[in-house]
Amino acid sequence: MACAGDTMTIGIAANLLALSGLIAFVAWWTYPATEAVRLRNALLLQKAHASDFTWVPPHFPEGFKVERRPPSPEFREVVKALGADQTVSDWDAALTLAIHLTEHAEDKGPVRADLLTTYRAIRDGYGYCADFVRVFIALAHTRGMTARQWAFSFDGFGGHGHTLVEVFDRQRSRWLMLDVFNNFHAVDAVTGEVLGALEYRESLLGHRQAAMHPNGPGRLGFVHEHKALEYYRRGVHQWYLLWGNAVFSYDAHPLVRVAGRISRTLARVAATLTSAQPRIRIYETPENAEQVRHMFALQRTLLWMVGLIVLLLATLIVQLLSVAGTVRSNP
Repeated sequence: MACAGDTMTIGIAANLLALSGLIAFVAWWTYPATEAVRLRNALLLQKAHASDFTWVPPHFPEGFKVERRPPSPEFREVVKALGADQTVSDWDAALTLAIHLTEHAEDKGPVRADLLTTYRAIRDGYGYCADFVRVFIALAHTRGMTARQWAFSFDGFGGHGHTLVEVFDRQRSRWLMLDVFNNFHAVDAVTGEVLGALEYRESLLGHRQAAMHPNGPGRLGFVHEHKALEYYRRGVHQWYLLWGNAVFSYDAHPLVRVAGRISRTLARVAATLTSAQPRIRIYETPENAEQVRHMFALQRTLLWMVGLIVLLLATLIVQLLSVAGTVRSNP
């Protein structure tokens, strides 16, 4: 006949087996890295409304993580040295910042570090699109402008995709798009007006004519315009907006900072599980409705799995405490 201690041991073993299997399944689910991005996006996904993409500063929508933290002294010095002060227009300042970042671009590889490290690496020729966007947003905030981050994917809101920025031009009272990494912006082919992100998306769908203009003399991401159009059109039905621009606050978050000392991957996990990482809102259209439903279904599955892992961990702690108590009472 099995004693209570044997039953408890079997219970702990069963719990450990279930917990290990569940964690192993989640880890397998995150391979390759592009799938890990899909899971992260699913966890961060929020229901979107049309007004989520048309708001203008200084009126920020509910839940949008606006950067309130003062910029670092290093970024203040960069903006000052570039002459991108308040005496020039917002658009001219935005171009100055973008040109500065692509001045030495050589596509040497991603950085994925804190803002200052990323900025220095970009100046040495490193950086992918997300690196350029984060640093640009930091510089724009330092200059006193509001920027927000758009992204699009090619694989159902997974990790294959691209990211770009919009700057709010206070003189025009409009959002204007910049592809900082690829060193271009778009203008209306008829009026010559600089386009916002969704206006450029309309041109990709053939609803208006647009032309690509270089931001400055740096490396062009696409030498031939038709190649850029092919690239953008591949992801035209998978656009989404990151629900925040608090890049300095991200780096300053205690859990992100601690995790970042171990690895940037762990820092991103910590940011996703806390309030540091902004949520995302998909620009929903009839063409992507099924993909959006799939992402919300994936979100529900992930939340159930996270809840089950927490429950198993709590049960395991109770079991171990019970065993410890039994050992103390029976020396």
